[in-house]
Amino acid sequence: MPIVVPVRQTPPAELLACAERPTGLPEDADLVAQIPTKLRAGIIRMARAFGANASRLDRLIEWTSPGTCASPK
Repeated sequence: MPIVVPVRQTPPAELLACAERPTGLPEDADLVAQIPTKLRAGIIRMARAFGANASRLDRLIEWTSPGTCASPK
């Protein structure tokens, strides 16, 4: 159950936009074999950081305006 806290000012609309999550790279074993291991590890780190930031943004928006962002699946 979300906890609602009164906010003195409404944040600007661009700060209340839910995070967009791109579809990502194709999941094809033949393509993965072509990406060097160190590069693939960097891509994975960036994707995890992006996901964590997107989740953090959505949680902040939900805290400010409950029900705004749909739960990611």
